Amino acid sequence: MDDNEATEADRTSLEAALGRMVYMAATVEMVVEVTGSLMAVGEAETEALMGNTIGPLAKLTLRYAERASHLDATMLAALESILADVKVGMDNRNAYVHGSWGTIDGALVAMNSKGFTKVPGGFRIKPLSMQHLDQLTAELEELRERMLVWCNRSFDLQRPDLVAKIEGLEPDDAPPYPAPAV
Repeated sequence: MDDNEATEADRTSLEAALGRMVYMAATVEMVVEVTGSLMAVGEAETEALMGNTIGPLAKLTLRYAERASHLDATMLAALESILADVKVGMDNRNAYVHGSWGTIDGALVAMNSKGFTKVPGGFRIKPLSMQHLDQLTAELEELRERMLVWCNRSFDLQRPDLVAKIEGLEPDDAPPYPAPAV
């Protein structure tokens, strides 16, 4: 195999890793949307969630949760924390997805513009490697799981009668959320 074939194989592996990361990011968005749907009151609120990116999804989900009578301050603080982390993870995803690939000092990178007020120089530059993409995929998977735990806990508080009837649903054994700081 010559250098061009090795480069093509490496690029194919990177593209596959990028695809896995994008898929995981999509599942994070889906779980946030489902969570918001469970908090929504009426069809119009549910429809307001559909097709949104993570920023608007997170805002609507939190707004709907804040008025939910079955949620206490601890659950709301946990949701706010999870959604803040989700936004960071999705912003990291955006650096790879909404830009071009290039090399800087011989290293492959993903580059895209970001407002000068947010990033000095106006560009996000992220290392582009299997290690970085796999790490981000793992971080997004962990965010998805945190969101799912919160969603299930909320659903259990909202409809404990129904949760007990769902065959195969395991009891929540995740650690309790810490009380919010006063």
